[in-house]
Amino acid sequence: MKDRKSLLILFTGVLLILVSVLAYIQPWQNWPDEETKGWQLTVVGSDGNQKVLSFQDIRELPAHEGNGGFFSTVGIVFGPYQAKGVTLEELCNIVGGIKPNEALMVSARDGYSTVLSYEQVMGDFITYSTELKEVPHQELKTILMYQQDSRLLSDADGKPLRIAIVGSPPNLLTEGNYWVKWVNKLEVLKAP
Repeated sequence: MKDRKSLLILFTGVLLILVSVLAYIQPWQNWPDEETKGWQLTVVGSDGNQKVLSFQDIRELPAHEGNGGFFSTVGIVFGPYQAKGVTLEELCNIVGGIKPNEALMVSARDGYSTVLSYEQVMGDFITYSTELKEVPHQELKTILMYQQDSRLLSDADGKPLRIAIVGSPPNLLTEGNYWVKWVNKLEVLKAP
């Protein structure tokens, strides 16, 4: 009877440790839900060439990782985060690339859109410290992020795809209006 009780206590202890580890690691955070699995990104080239990519297609492209965060128009700081995604340059290359005299329209599910210059697609942004003071930076990349701090994006963070501006220093911020959430279309615009 005593051995059975000891075995039960040991089993309960091991089970509690396993549950604690799984709760901490949360491996299911990187398993796409049905909405994410069904998400489509349309990429359109300046010549009209169009490609529709699934979320899985995007995750199979070469990934870029970096650090970045942003601030809102009223100065609220979000991040910095560790971000993982595909560079906008890589995505443009799928439909013929983007030229220095062209721009990229980024559109979202909620109807929001913004236009990035060629230079911004390549990572040319003004950067700020977490105290919102302008600071110099090394090379930046503009990515279509699908993973933030080692987890797939939540809906509040722009699930499943969001624009992010990232680099190697851990504490750089950019203006938040570029961090478009719920991205579902990228279109290379011809030069005027």
